[in-house]
Formats: sequence, structure tokens, C-alpha cells
Amino acid sequence: MSPRVGVTLSGRYRLQRLIATGGMGQVWEGIDSRLGRRVAVKVLKAEYSEDAEFVERFRAEARTVAMLNHPGIASVYDYGETDMDGEGRTAYLVMELVNGEPLNSVLKRTGRLSLRHALDMLEQTGRALQVAHTAGLVHRDVKPGNILITPTGQVKLTDFGIAKAVDAAPVTQTGMVMGTAQYIAPEQALGHDATAASDVYSLGVVGYESVSGKRPFTGDGALTVAMKHIKETPPPLPADLPPNVRELIEITLVKNPGMRYRSGGLFADAVAAVRSGRRPPRPNQAPTLGRATPAAVPSAAQARAAADLSTRSPVTAARPRPATGSHRPPPAPSRGTFSSGQRALLWAAGVLGALAIVIAILIVLNAQDRKDQEQTPPPTITDTITETTPFSPTAMPERPGQAGVGDGGAEFGVTRLNAIASPATVQVMPPLSEPQGTRSSSTPEQTLQ
Repeated sequence: MSPRVGVTLSGRYRLQRLIATGGMGQVWEGIDSRLGRRVAVKVLKAEYSEDAEFVERFRAEARTVAMLNHPGIASVYDYGETDMDGEGRTAYLVMELVNGEPLNSVLKRTGRLSLRHALDMLEQTGRALQVAHTAGLVHRDVKPGNILITPTGQVKLTDFGIAKAVDAAPVTQTGMVMGTAQYIAPEQALGHDATAASDVYSLGVVGYESVSGKRPFTGDGALTVAMKHIKETPPPLPADLPPNVRELIEITLVKNPGMRYRSGGLFADAVAAVRSGRRPPRPNQAPTLGRATPAAVPSAAQARAAADLSTRSPVTAARPRPATGSHRPPPAPSRGTFSSGQRALLWAAGVLGALAIVIAILIVLNAQDRKDQEQTPPPTITDTITETTPFSPTAMPERPGQAGVGDGGAEFGVTRLNAIASPATVQVMPPLSEPQGTRSSSTPEQTLQ
């Protein structure tokens, strides 16, 4: 049975208005009759309520967000499982009702954000992500639909529905890709474990869209878009953006996660540097913040392998053999005496031999470097500071409506980017001040779930 207006869950939470419908459930505005406060109630869809895997994911979301305490993360109040009028069992999650508007709705209305507002949003979101990353959690679905903007400009990060603890056992099938295609990191799209650097990549895509008014990669379906994240370089950002802003986004969108900022906090620090007029620090120059998240993700060469390109195997040092038995090294030759002329000849021969070895190494490295450059062109980073045309600000929403967790897009099931299931429409309900109805996005997102 589907939830409806007037239904009370567990004798406490009365549903009043549908806010949004997402992939796993619906988000309702409700009333906590015990405390007399308005809340957001996320109810698992009926078709998933009998699925042990989806119920476990729902429980995991409750546990995940409940351990996070930060003004930039929507709080979790309660979790429960109950029968609705005796017609079926369902699970629900009670959360803070945020008086804000999803960023995707803001971008749909305004086109793009002013530079000041975009950088402020990115820094706030990075700080919120750092709380999760410090706790060893990866969001795995950072996108505009999960970033709420309040009337005061406060950012609230929501929907940790597919978040994963770094050390936790997976609740999805091996090889299942989780995330939204337009914002997914290359290593995530390949089916590898997501890390904090994956969240940073997704936030970089959000930044690209916020300052340019368009997503870096588009296509006819989730598979096409995800493959572009793996293989293609994003189109250049508008020339009217300051060079340090373009450099920040370009660093964040590199394919190799080891070359990105390793956590949300490091990314936020880089944004703060840009806001103060400085260049963003290079990721390898930034100090480590919080708990380290292992980057067990593919290199650029492994990404090329997904596109049927070959990769090199790492060279490992030979293990020294034990100095016993047949492997015992020969005795060292006895030291003799040499004349000054002989010593000079030996010294010259040694210098020439060492020089020959150095030259050979340089030739090999240079040849390998040319090979790597031919296979993977490096991302372009602008180093020159030039005069730019002032960016004309675009106003943030003056009267954001009531909004909850939702993404306004279509969802696809993808296993290793090979199988695509039928899309399920996601609808975002209008603010309280607007007539009851449904708004649907003209440019839907495809979710890999």
C-alpha cells in the first residue's frame, strides 16, 4: 500500500503533503504528534518494503546520517518499520524539514549562480562533506538535487541513501554501480569503490554546472554519460570566469582520484583560497584532514582499460635471494694495489659507465613519457592570470519554497554499465505557496543504482 494524506505511521507521524518522489521512496511533510513539530518523513516504496536488501539500505541510511552532526547536514530524528492500516509493512525515516529549495530547481530557474553564490555554496557543501569523510563515510550521490539552499543561503546536504562506510560490508551486489550518471566519478562508473575523492569529483561537476549553466557531459542515456566521465575531458569553462576559478574546477575533474583533493575539507579550503583571490593549492600540497580514506580506485590507465585500451602492469622489485646454498654470493675479490695511472683510468671508466647508465635511463623514461602523453592527454590547467570580464551576478532565490529530498530525474539500474533498466519518473512538488501540482525537470538525471 502506498502512503497517503492523513496516514499516521507508528501512531506518531501524520503525513500531510507529498514533497517529492525518488528512486527508493517518497518524501512527505508530516507532523510529529508527540512533539508537535513539522518533520520530513521519507517512506520506502511499497515494492521495496518486502526486499530485504532495500530495507537494509534504508536502515543503513538512518544509521549513517544519525551519526553526523553538522549544520550543513539535514538531521535524522527517528527510524521505524510499521504496518499501514494492516495492508502492508513499510519502513520510514524521519528527518529535519528543511525550509529550502533544491539546487537543481534554483539552476533550472536562474540558469547559473552568481560567482559569489556558487563559491559560497561549494565551500559550505565541502565542509559538510568533510564531516562525513572524517567519520569514514562516502556520500556517493552528491548532486544538485541533494543540496538544499535555505532563504538565508545556508546549505543543507541531504539524502545519504546510498552512502557507504569505508569499512562496512556492501549491501549491493558485486559490480553494481551506484550514483547519478551526470555527476558520477570515473572510478565509481567503473564499479570500483567510491572514496572521499569521488565525492569531491561529483561536487566539482556541481560547481561546473553552477558557474557555467550546463553540465560537462550529456548524452542520450546513463551509459553514454557515464562513459564520457570515464574517457572524455570536460569542455572548457566560459572565458569570462576568473582563471583561478577555472583552475579549481579543472583540478577537481581530473580522472585520476589521486590527483584530486582527497576530502571535502581540502576542497573547501581550496575554494576559500579562490574566494580570497588566490590560486587553488595543488592537491599534493594540501595537508591531510581528518580520517584518511584509501583511494582504492583505478588509475587513468585503468580507466582507459574500460574503453578497451591496454594498460601497463606495475614494475615490482625482484625479491633478494637468500645467501645460502647454491644462492650464496661469491666471495668478494681481494683488494689490490694500483698505481696512480691505473686509478685514474679506473675512475674515468667508472664515470663513463655511470654516465651511460643515466643516459639510458633518461632515454627510457622520455620514451615512456611520450607514450603516456599519447595515450592520455593531461588536463589543461590555466596558470596565467589575465584580466577578465566581470561576472554578472544571478540572484539566489528570494522566496524558496518548502522542499525535501528528491532529484527530479529518471533512474536507471546499471551493473558495470552493461544493463539499463526502465526509467522511473521522479517528480518534485511545488512550494507551499504554489498550487498543488507536479513539476518535472526538462533535463532529467539518470541514476545508476
